[in-house]
Amino acid sequence: MPDTSNISFLDRVRAILSDLPASERRLAQFTLDFSGDLSSYNASELASLAQVSNATVTRLIRRLEYANYEAARKQIRTEKTDDAFTSLSQPLSAGEATLHAHLQDSYSKLGNTYRHLSHSVLLEASQAISRARQVWLVGLQANYFLAGHFHWHLSKLMPGVRLIPGAGQTVSEYLADIRQQDVVIVFDLHPRLSHMPELIQRLETRCADSVLITDQDYKERPKTRWSLPCQSGSEQLPDNSVAVASLSHLLLSEILKVRGADRRDESEQELATADALF
Repeated sequence: MPDTSNISFLDRVRAILSDLPASERRLAQFTLDFSGDLSSYNASELASLAQVSNATVTRLIRRLEYANYEAARKQIRTEKTDDAFTSLSQPLSAGEATLHAHLQDSYSKLGNTYRHLSHSVLLEASQAISRARQVWLVGLQANYFLAGHFHWHLSKLMPGVRLIPGAGQTVSEYLADIRQQDVVIVFDLHPRLSHMPELIQRLETRCADSVLITDQDYKERPKTRWSLPCQSGSEQLPDNSVAVASLSHLLLSEILKVRGADRRDESEQELATADALF
């Protein structure tokens, strides 16, 4: 048998993905979509989040040629550590200096964003989103693509996720469908349309639970229940969206954790009910 110890976890998954049976392929695709979070979960938690059985996790891990799930988890942690940024100790060529300057700029934007984030706000927002009847993603012009990226990932985690407005439509056309049991997530980063504050206020009349993802330096931003500011890089051309992309990933990761905890609670309640009946 060939030595696979030097092959990364994700490369192992990609190599066999197309040959897997349905349940294992579903789990494998989940690990590819949320690879950055895998080391945070034990085998049972991963099974719950991917909506497969514990046996499916065991079969896939064996197929990937790991002794057990913990061995795979250990490699994932190691790979994340190996990818961490290390300081440069040798002179850089002109090309390398360009790459390094861009990397440093991105790190600066990430650092400024995370230093000003409130974990309690993040947690409250993720809990509300996870338990909403419907989640509405709103973004106009360039923000539409940021909202669309978030929508694509969130729709894999939960049902009832909508991206608005549709082609040729306006947000106002959806107002009648938005309920108080819903959550609205608005991406409102520079450059923004001048009427965005009024639009956000109209959305809040339909649904008080709104999340605003916007620029840190937007001094006149509308007041919403949860505000998640980031350093968007809008002073550059083209925009550097690394901070808002990371913030989106962080919020999705928190939603994933909440939904996993909710599923475990539901399973425990179902087992308790079954024990009481039988």
